[in-house]
Amino acid sequence: MQKTYGVFGLVLRSEFAFDALEQTEAADAQIDVTVRRATGLIRAGSPPVDPFFDITPEGQYLYWSALGAFVIQDEATVLVEPHPGVSDHLVSQAFLGIVISLVLELRQVLCLHASAVNVDGRAVVFLGDKGAGKSTTSGALLARGHLPITDDLVAVEPASGPDGGLMVRPGFSRMKLWPDSIAALGLDASDKDRLIHPQTSKIQKEMPIPIPPHPVPIGAAFVLKRSADVRTVEAVRLPAHTGLQMILRYTFMARYGETRLGPAHLIQHMQRCSAMVAQVPIYDLMICEDLSKLEPLT
Repeated sequence: MQKTYGVFGLVLRSEFAFDALEQTEAADAQIDVTVRRATGLIRAGSPPVDPFFDITPEGQYLYWSALGAFVIQDEATVLVEPHPGVSDHLVSQAFLGIVISLVLELRQVLCLHASAVNVDGRAVVFLGDKGAGKSTTSGALLARGHLPITDDLVAVEPASGPDGGLMVRPGFSRMKLWPDSIAALGLDASDKDRLIHPQTSKIQKEMPIPIPPHPVPIGAAFVLKRSADVRTVEAVRLPAHTGLQMILRYTFMARYGETRLGPAHLIQHMQRCSAMVAQVPIYDLMICEDLSKLEPLT
Protein backbone atom coordinates (compact mmCIF):
# COMPACT_ATOMS: atom_id res chain seq x y z
CA MET A 1 0.00 0.00 0.00
CA GLN A 2 1.44 3.37 -0.99
CA LYS A 3 1.77 6.18 1.53
CA THR A 4 2.36 9.89 0.92
CA TYR A 5 4.72 12.06 2.95
CA GLY A 6 6.22 15.54 2.88
CA VAL A 7 9.89 16.19 3.68
CA PHE A 8 12.60 18.67 2.57
CA GLY A 9 10.06 20.49 0.43
CA LEU A 10 9.23 17.32 -1.52
CA VAL A 11 6.08 15.22 -1.64
CA LEU A 12 6.96 11.51 -1.58
CA ARG A 13 4.79 8.56 -2.54
CA SER A 14 6.32 5.39 -1.14
CA GLU A 15 5.62 1.67 -1.07
CA PHE A 16 7.62 1.62 2.18
CA ALA A 17 6.33 2.95 5.49
CA PHE A 18 8.61 5.76 6.72
CA ASP A 19 7.98 5.87 10.46
CA ALA A 20 9.89 9.14 10.93
CA LEU A 21 7.57 11.06 8.58
CA GLU A 22 4.02 12.32 8.94
CA GLN A 23 1.60 11.14 6.29
CA THR A 24 -0.09 13.72 4.11
CA GLU A 25 -2.59 13.83 1.26
CA ALA A 26 -1.63 14.85 -2.26
CA ALA A 27 -2.96 14.50 -5.78
CA ASP A 28 -0.95 12.59 -8.36
CA ALA A 29 0.19 15.84 -9.98
CA GLN A 30 1.70 17.00 -6.66
CA ILE A 31 4.00 13.99 -6.22
CA ASP A 32 7.67 14.95 -6.57
CA VAL A 33 9.33 11.58 -5.88
CA THR A 34 8.03 8.01 -6.10
CA VAL A 35 9.76 5.29 -4.04
CA ARG A 36 9.04 1.79 -5.35
CA ARG A 37 10.00 -1.75 -4.40
CA ALA A 38 11.89 -3.60 -7.15
CA THR A 39 13.80 -6.81 -7.85
CA GLY A 40 16.97 -7.45 -9.82
CA LEU A 41 18.74 -4.33 -8.57
CA ILE A 42 21.36 -6.07 -6.40
CA ARG A 43 24.45 -6.77 -8.45
CA ALA A 44 26.14 -10.14 -8.43
CA GLY A 45 29.39 -10.60 -6.55
CA SER A 46 30.79 -8.88 -3.49
CA PRO A 47 31.36 -5.12 -3.78
CA PRO A 48 34.89 -3.86 -3.07
CA VAL A 49 33.69 -1.77 -0.10
CA ASP A 50 30.63 -1.64 2.14
CA PRO A 51 28.64 0.51 1.64
CA PHE A 52 29.26 0.65 -2.09
CA PHE A 53 28.23 3.63 -4.22
CA ASP A 54 28.36 3.68 -8.02
CA ILE A 55 27.34 7.25 -8.80
CA THR A 56 27.49 8.73 -12.30
CA PRO A 57 25.51 11.43 -14.12
CA GLU A 58 23.54 8.67 -15.87
CA GLY A 59 22.47 6.78 -12.73
CA GLN A 60 23.10 6.30 -9.03
CA TYR A 61 23.45 2.90 -7.36
CA LEU A 62 23.88 2.55 -3.58
CA TYR A 63 24.33 -0.77 -1.78
CA TRP A 64 24.63 -1.81 1.88
CA SER A 65 25.29 -5.48 2.67
CA ALA A 66 22.99 -5.29 5.72
CA LEU A 67 20.24 -3.49 3.85
CA GLY A 68 20.10 -3.91 0.06
CA ALA A 69 20.24 -1.68 -2.98
CA PHE A 70 18.84 1.69 -4.05
CA VAL A 71 18.78 2.91 -7.64
CA ILE A 72 17.91 6.54 -8.40
CA GLN A 73 16.49 6.40 -11.90
CA ASP A 74 16.02 10.15 -12.04
CA GLU A 75 15.12 13.01 -9.71
CA ALA A 76 11.55 11.70 -9.47
CA THR A 77 12.02 7.92 -9.12
CA VAL A 78 13.87 5.79 -6.56
CA LEU A 79 13.84 1.99 -6.73
CA VAL A 80 14.65 -0.14 -3.66
CA GLU A 81 15.49 -3.83 -3.34
CA PRO A 82 15.91 -4.67 0.37
CA HIS A 83 17.38 -7.97 1.45
CA PRO A 84 14.85 -10.46 2.87
CA GLY A 85 13.80 -9.53 6.39
CA VAL A 86 14.97 -5.91 6.23
CA SER A 87 12.43 -3.61 7.86
CA ASP A 88 10.91 -0.49 6.36
CA HIS A 89 12.52 1.41 9.25
CA LEU A 90 16.02 0.48 8.07
CA VAL A 91 15.10 1.34 4.48
CA SER A 92 13.92 4.75 5.66
CA GLN A 93 17.19 5.42 7.55
CA ALA A 94 19.21 5.13 4.35
CA PHE A 95 16.63 6.86 2.19
CA LEU A 96 16.28 9.90 4.47
CA GLY A 97 20.03 10.39 4.53
CA ILE A 98 22.38 9.94 1.63
CA VAL A 99 19.75 8.70 -0.85
CA ILE A 100 17.47 11.73 -0.60
CA SER A 101 20.56 13.97 -0.60
CA LEU A 102 21.27 12.70 -4.12
CA VAL A 103 17.66 13.31 -5.17
CA LEU A 104 17.91 16.87 -3.84
CA GLU A 105 21.31 17.44 -5.49
CA LEU A 106 19.82 16.38 -8.82
CA ARG A 107 17.25 19.11 -8.17
CA GLN A 108 19.99 21.70 -7.61
CA VAL A 109 19.58 21.81 -3.81
CA LEU A 110 22.75 22.07 -1.69
CA CYS A 111 22.82 19.37 1.02
CA LEU A 112 24.96 19.81 4.12
CA HIS A 113 25.75 17.15 6.72
CA ALA A 114 24.57 19.37 9.56
CA SER A 115 21.72 20.31 11.89
CA ALA A 116 19.69 23.52 11.97
CA VAL A 117 17.58 25.32 14.59
CA ASN A 118 15.29 28.33 14.18
CA VAL A 119 16.52 31.05 16.54
CA ASP A 120 14.35 34.18 16.41
CA GLY A 121 13.27 33.52 12.83
CA ARG A 122 16.72 32.68 11.45
CA ALA A 123 18.27 29.29 10.78
CA VAL A 124 21.39 28.59 12.81
CA VAL A 125 23.31 25.78 11.10
CA PHE A 126 25.71 23.50 12.99
CA LEU A 127 28.44 21.74 10.99
CA GLY A 128 31.08 19.36 12.27
CA ASP A 129 32.78 16.01 12.12
CA LYS A 130 31.13 12.83 13.33
CA GLY A 131 30.80 13.06 17.09
CA ALA A 132 31.25 16.85 17.18
CA GLY A 133 27.81 17.22 18.73
CA LYS A 134 25.66 18.73 15.96
CA SER A 135 22.46 17.03 17.09
CA THR A 136 23.32 17.42 20.77
CA THR A 137 23.88 21.16 20.41
CA SER A 138 20.64 21.50 18.46
CA GLY A 139 18.86 19.47 21.15
CA ALA A 140 20.15 21.81 23.85
CA LEU A 141 18.72 24.80 21.96
CA LEU A 142 15.39 23.05 21.41
CA ALA A 143 15.21 22.38 25.15
CA ARG A 144 15.44 26.14 25.66
CA GLY A 145 12.42 26.78 23.45
CA HIS A 146 13.89 27.40 20.00
CA LEU A 147 12.19 25.80 17.01
CA PRO A 148 13.55 22.79 15.10
CA ILE A 149 14.21 22.83 11.37
CA THR A 150 16.17 19.68 10.50
CA ASP A 151 18.72 17.23 11.85
CA ASP A 152 21.58 15.47 10.02
CA LEU A 153 20.71 16.82 6.54
CA VAL A 154 20.36 20.56 5.91
CA ALA A 155 18.87 21.34 2.48
CA VAL A 156 19.79 24.88 1.31
CA GLU A 157 18.27 26.77 -1.60
CA PRO A 158 17.95 30.40 -2.77
CA ALA A 159 14.98 32.35 -1.46
CA SER A 160 12.21 32.81 -4.01
CA GLY A 161 11.42 36.42 -3.07
CA PRO A 162 12.99 39.62 -4.42
CA ASP A 163 15.15 40.14 -1.33
CA GLY A 164 17.41 37.18 -2.10
CA GLY A 165 19.20 35.21 0.59
CA LEU A 166 19.30 31.50 1.31
CA MET A 167 16.71 29.28 2.97
CA VAL A 168 16.79 25.95 4.81
CA ARG A 169 14.04 23.53 3.84
CA PRO A 170 12.21 21.85 6.75
CA GLY A 171 13.22 18.27 7.47
CA PHE A 172 11.39 15.86 9.78
CA SER A 173 10.81 15.76 13.54
CA ARG A 174 13.44 13.20 14.52
CA MET A 175 16.99 13.54 15.89
CA LYS A 176 19.83 11.02 16.06
CA LEU A 177 21.43 11.01 19.52
CA TRP A 178 23.83 8.82 21.47
CA PRO A 179 22.64 7.60 24.89
CA ASP A 180 25.08 9.89 26.75
CA SER A 181 23.69 12.91 24.86
CA ILE A 182 20.13 11.84 25.70
CA ALA A 183 21.11 11.63 29.37
CA ALA A 184 22.91 15.00 29.30
CA LEU A 185 19.88 16.66 27.70
CA GLY A 186 17.56 15.08 30.27
CA LEU A 187 15.30 13.53 27.63
CA ASP A 188 12.83 10.90 28.76
CA ALA A 189 12.43 7.54 27.07
CA SER A 190 9.56 7.30 24.60
CA ASP A 191 7.73 4.51 22.82
CA LYS A 192 8.70 6.31 19.58
CA ASP A 193 12.43 5.85 20.25
CA ARG A 194 14.05 3.68 17.61
CA LEU A 195 17.58 2.37 17.21
CA ILE A 196 19.15 3.72 14.03
CA HIS A 197 20.45 0.22 13.33
CA PRO A 198 20.60 -2.98 15.46
CA GLN A 199 24.41 -2.76 15.49
CA THR A 200 24.56 0.75 16.99
CA SER A 201 23.37 2.32 20.24
CA LYS A 202 22.47 5.60 18.54
CA ILE A 203 18.78 6.37 18.93
CA GLN A 204 16.32 8.21 16.72
CA LYS A 205 14.20 10.39 19.02
CA GLU A 206 11.20 12.51 18.29
CA MET A 207 11.89 16.24 18.58
CA PRO A 208 10.07 17.99 21.47
CA ILE A 209 8.35 20.39 19.04
CA PRO A 210 6.99 19.57 15.55
CA ILE A 211 8.90 21.20 12.70
CA PRO A 212 7.01 24.12 11.14
CA PRO A 213 6.43 23.32 7.43
CA HIS A 214 8.01 26.43 5.89
CA PRO A 215 11.62 27.26 4.86
CA VAL A 216 13.68 29.46 7.20
CA PRO A 217 16.25 32.08 6.10
CA ILE A 218 19.81 31.29 7.17
CA GLY A 219 21.33 33.59 9.77
CA ALA A 220 24.73 31.96 10.37
CA ALA A 221 26.64 28.67 10.20
CA PHE A 222 28.91 27.36 12.95
CA VAL A 223 31.62 24.69 12.70
CA LEU A 224 31.59 22.92 16.06
CA LYS A 225 34.88 22.55 17.91
CA ARG A 226 33.93 20.72 21.11
CA SER A 227 36.65 20.09 23.68
CA ALA A 228 37.08 19.46 27.40
CA ASP A 229 39.68 22.25 27.36
CA VAL A 230 37.12 24.91 26.40
CA ARG A 231 35.81 26.83 29.39
CA THR A 232 33.48 29.34 27.71
CA VAL A 233 31.63 29.36 24.40
CA GLU A 234 33.43 31.45 21.79
CA ALA A 235 32.60 32.13 18.13
CA VAL A 236 35.35 33.18 15.71
CA ARG A 237 34.34 34.31 12.23
CA LEU A 238 36.22 32.54 9.46
CA PRO A 239 37.67 34.31 6.42
CA ALA A 240 35.83 33.56 3.17
CA HIS A 241 38.40 31.08 1.83
CA THR A 242 38.36 29.05 5.06
CA GLY A 243 34.59 29.22 5.24
CA LEU A 244 34.37 27.82 1.70
CA GLN A 245 36.65 24.94 2.67
CA MET A 246 34.36 24.12 5.61
CA ILE A 247 31.18 24.23 3.54
CA LEU A 248 32.73 21.99 0.87
CA ARG A 249 33.99 19.60 3.55
CA TYR A 250 30.59 19.18 5.17
CA THR A 251 28.42 18.74 2.08
CA PHE A 252 26.82 15.38 1.45
CA MET A 253 28.57 15.47 -1.93
CA ALA A 254 31.89 15.11 -0.09
CA ARG A 255 30.71 11.74 1.23
CA TYR A 256 30.38 10.21 -2.23
CA GLY A 257 32.71 12.38 -4.31
CA GLU A 258 32.12 15.85 -5.70
CA THR A 259 32.92 14.78 -9.25
CA ARG A 260 30.60 11.76 -9.35
CA LEU A 261 27.66 13.61 -10.90
CA GLY A 262 29.80 15.05 -13.67
CA PRO A 263 31.68 18.30 -14.44
CA ALA A 264 28.54 20.38 -15.09
CA HIS A 265 27.04 19.45 -11.72
CA LEU A 266 30.38 20.09 -9.98
CA ILE A 267 30.45 23.64 -11.36
CA GLN A 268 26.92 24.23 -10.08
CA HIS A 269 27.82 22.65 -6.73
CA MET A 270 30.79 24.98 -6.34
CA GLN A 271 28.59 27.95 -7.21
CA ARG A 272 26.06 26.96 -4.55
CA CYS A 273 28.77 26.55 -1.91
CA SER A 274 30.35 29.88 -2.88
CA ALA A 275 26.95 31.60 -2.72
CA MET A 276 26.48 30.34 0.83
CA VAL A 277 29.85 31.72 1.94
CA ALA A 278 29.12 35.03 0.20
CA GLN A 279 25.74 35.42 1.91
CA VAL A 280 26.10 33.67 5.27
CA PRO A 281 28.70 34.32 8.00
CA ILE A 282 30.65 31.15 8.86
CA TYR A 283 32.17 30.73 12.33
CA ASP A 284 34.29 28.32 14.28
CA LEU A 285 32.34 27.67 17.48
CA MET A 286 34.50 26.67 20.43
CA ILE A 287 32.14 24.81 22.69
CA CYS A 288 32.29 23.02 26.03
CA GLU A 289 31.64 19.31 26.32
CA ASP A 290 29.54 20.20 29.37
CA LEU A 291 26.08 20.98 27.95
CA SER A 292 25.16 23.01 31.01
CA LYS A 293 27.57 25.68 29.73
CA LEU A 294 25.75 26.32 26.46
CA GLU A 295 23.72 29.22 27.88
CA PRO A 296 25.50 31.89 25.71
CA LEU A 297 24.08 30.20 22.58
CA THR A 298 20.51 31.08 23.57
